[in-house]
Amino acid sequence: METLFLREEFEDDGYLRGTSAAQYPQGSLRNRLGRVLDHPRTPRVLAGVTLAASAGLLLARGNRKAQIAAATVIGTCNRLSEVRTPYGRDGADQMTAVITQYRALTALIPDEKVSDDLFLRAVNFQAGLSYAVSGIAKAFGSSWVQGDALLEVLQTEAYGSGPAAALLRKYPKICRALTVGTVAWEASFPLVYLLPRDQASHALTAVKVFHAGVAAAMELPRFVWGFYGSHGAVGYVLDTRGARRTFEKTVVGIAGGVGLASALIAREKRAIAAQRRLGPKGAARLRHADGDVEYRVDRPADGLASRSVIVLECGLGQSLESWEWVAQSLATHHTVIRYHRAGYGLTTSRAPSGDLLAAVLDEVGAEGEVVVVTHSIGSLSAASYVGDERFAGRVDKLVVVDGTDPVLLDEDRTDRRRLGKFLQAQVYTLFAAVTGIYEWAPNAVERQAGYTPDTQYSHVQFVFSPRNIVNSVREYRGMGTGDAVARLGAVESVLVIASDEFAEQQAVLAEKLGAKIQVVHGSAHRSIIGYRDHAEQVEGAIRRFIDAC
Repeated sequence: METLFLREEFEDDGYLRGTSAAQYPQGSLRNRLGRVLDHPRTPRVLAGVTLAASAGLLLARGNRKAQIAAATVIGTCNRLSEVRTPYGRDGADQMTAVITQYRALTALIPDEKVSDDLFLRAVNFQAGLSYAVSGIAKAFGSSWVQGDALLEVLQTEAYGSGPAAALLRKYPKICRALTVGTVAWEASFPLVYLLPRDQASHALTAVKVFHAGVAAAMELPRFVWGFYGSHGAVGYVLDTRGARRTFEKTVVGIAGGVGLASALIAREKRAIAAQRRLGPKGAARLRHADGDVEYRVDRPADGLASRSVIVLECGLGQSLESWEWVAQSLATHHTVIRYHRAGYGLTTSRAPSGDLLAAVLDEVGAEGEVVVVTHSIGSLSAASYVGDERFAGRVDKLVVVDGTDPVLLDEDRTDRRRLGKFLQAQVYTLFAAVTGIYEWAPNAVERQAGYTPDTQYSHVQFVFSPRNIVNSVREYRGMGTGDAVARLGAVESVLVIASDEFAEQQAVLAEKLGAKIQVVHGSAHRSIIGYRDHAEQVEGAIRRFIDAC
């Protein structure tokens, strides 16, 4: 009914305009059908058909075939609306689609009893999954865990214009309690199946009250109908807990088997990657103080290296392989050294970066000038030793690639929400690593890295190693920032190379360091050394910088 009264939103310049035809070539059958679907009047036609089918559904109580037919029409209209405009929908729309489309699919089973049982159990499973996943997803959002999300939502024009929203805004403490409470009850919803029937009914009633509150505060009545519609299926499963539950056992069994297999596969791949690190093309290890240091040295093929030794400092949680494109190019004329800081990879020593690097330089017989090239938080690692007497007179050139500004890092670590956001991102990454999800789902690491297959394999497995993830949190929390700008700025010649993503931020850092800046256009924080074309620009800038000084 709401859709029937909307007009401007569905016009060609409205925010709910149709987008389906644009996916197909002009003149094709799909394009012509898409243009019909994208017409401004189509949503109201679909809404009218849905409303008529909904009325038929209500009037057909006791008539199973009529109800299935009505549900099929509603589900079809819902799907067409989603194809026409993939945005502007919410969880209630999705739950309505699930209920109606499951009804249509299970109707294909000839045995009515089996059909109805499967339908109700499938809807129940979807309801439980929807609540639990929603709660878990919110737990990875710092504004939800810290109690700010609801208040932020109620301050928007779309969801905060009603009287109930205005009332809640007056009491921020209540808003925070409701926000954290929402995360808690949604994530723990599956526990309802363990409660006695009476208590489970009370729990479902509380959930209904929650949806009614959402409808009142945010003016979203769809949340009442969409989710109330699934509670009957939850009640059915609660009432039949003593019966055979083949559907639930099958789903849980498949999910558990897939999850276990995924975790074991990921674990095995990480073990293989660790073994390959010690292979002929891998890194070397040096015994130092309380453990080992993992490092790699690349030299010119002809053995004629310049006197300058280039040291590459990795970013937070990043591998030696992250520098692969840059190292390959620089090693045509220079000796290039990469190493893993304390706790990363095969480095078990907990010694400071300066101690580790000094040991590696001694081991490989590197003498003379040292050019330090850093990425991300590696700039702060370099700051801890560039002024050290062991490197005095040797480090007179410094290249900072998308470096971490110590002032911003201190602000992030002391800000409750920023720190919470970082920690929750690491928890999510750790979850993906332990379960092996990163092997099957797109992730930012692979999207912003394009190495050769072997290098890509090692890099991805390194980044998703639970040990390295935990160590990155330790390093983030413990990395020193005192006098970092002064130490870095004291180096005789400094160059800042910035990604497009952080160009403005890096311009500020370059000014603090008294350095020149070069921007690699089109690059992001990881891709600036992860994509070959971006890395070639970085390498070229480093080479020109060294030659000019």
